[in-house]
Amino acid sequence: MKFITELHKKYQNLPIWVAGSDPTLAEYPDNFFNNKISITLHLAHIKFPDATYRYANEFDRVKYLMKKYPDYLDKDNIFAWPFYKKTKAFCKKNIDINKAYFIKMRPYPPNGVRGEINWVFTHEKIKQAKEGKLTTFDGHGTCLHGAIYSDIMMGGNPINFIGCGLGTVKAKAHFGNANDIDKNMRPGTSLFSKPEGFVPMIEQTLALISGCSKEGIKINWI
Repeated sequence: MKFITELHKKYQNLPIWVAGSDPTLAEYPDNFFNNKISITLHLAHIKFPDATYRYANEFDRVKYLMKKYPDYLDKDNIFAWPFYKKTKAFCKKNIDINKAYFIKMRPYPPNGVRGEINWVFTHEKIKQAKEGKLTTFDGHGTCLHGAIYSDIMMGGNPINFIGCGLGTVKAKAHFGNANDIDKNMRPGTSLFSKPEGFVPMIEQTLALISGCSKEGIKINWI
């Protein structure tokens, strides 16, 4: 089993690009990630299947992508350990754990644990990631937070986000046909643009950006 620490400083002071799957992702050409160090988040793999890495912390997304793309697990993936609301035993049973890099994650539900969203706590976690320590990181309602810690661990600077609006555009949360895929996968799930999901995501993202700035890491949230 490989952990994200094996990638520590692999891309020291090189730009890393992260693609979420919000509607704005459709505005980018399919070859946008060519010659870029890149990470796709969950369904963004549909747009950029040849990205350098794929990040996932929710098994329903991984299950769908494994079925649609038979070579999905053979690519370089970074997975949360364990997946959100799944046990380590479940992960070992349902995926080949030797084919991915894992980052220890404590993902909170969309409404988060608000008392833990503070800049001092987040800054300390950023320093640990920068030092390559195998510790447990925290994400609040979005896979973006785990990807940021992964980027820091790998030495990325600057870190650039696209398609990571953490909200909706014209009542759609995802680009193109990924929006219908999401609805079929999670019928009845409320949109993250509602305050109970949206606010903690934004708070934690801003705390991460601030903490990275203190460590000399620039984040461009496009």
